[in-house]
Amino acid sequence: MKGCLSYYPADCYKLQYFKKMILEAIACQRGVDYSQSQSFPMKILKILSAVVAVVFLVVFAGSLVLPKSYQYERSFVINAPAQAIFPLVGELRNWPEWSPWIEMDPEMRVTYGTTTTGMGGNYHWAGETAGSGIITISEFDPPKGATFEMQFKGWEDSPSFASFTLSPEENSTHVTWSFAGEFHGNPIKRYYGILMEKMVGENYEKGLANLKQLAEKE
Repeated sequence: MKGCLSYYPADCYKLQYFKKMILEAIACQRGVDYSQSQSFPMKILKILSAVVAVVFLVVFAGSLVLPKSYQYERSFVINAPAQAIFPLVGELRNWPEWSPWIEMDPEMRVTYGTTTTGMGGNYHWAGETAGSGIITISEFDPPKGATFEMQFKGWEDSPSFASFTLSPEENSTHVTWSFAGEFHGNPIKRYYGILMEKMVGENYEKGLANLKQLAEKE
């Protein structure tokens, strides 16, 4: 209507007049005062707008007290030397033998990069349950440990980092698998972080159990 009023004020006025006449006729037929019939929907709209605004403010304010970053870890003692365990995590082509996500999503498609071990080694994954993304080796220190940068589709601006730390003990190796990252002020992702520890923790425990079984068998 603004465009109409800018260029054809007379025609625009006529349209508004006829619209008002039609609404008055409908209101009269229903036995309702036209002014009251107009104010009620507006009141409902204002109430709904206020409710939405309050919910948004509550959600946003709540996110301010939630952590801006996250870090979860799980540890297992594996009865095998670090030299025997490290190749299972440091070579990405060995991950399907113990990875909990590949076990959870058997139809997951994995595309290996030119290099799959050492700095820069990577692979892409895509699946119905596990989602999709790319994992790249960002730190590599055999047989002490390695760090992997994980970029999930839709979360490219907030990469996560998974690390394996292998600490030799007397006749075994203490293996710690950690998962860390930042939400960068995104309130929705901060709420999602509340659920992450349970999901990540359960899968990490399963993966470490698989890794333990595999390493101790070799």
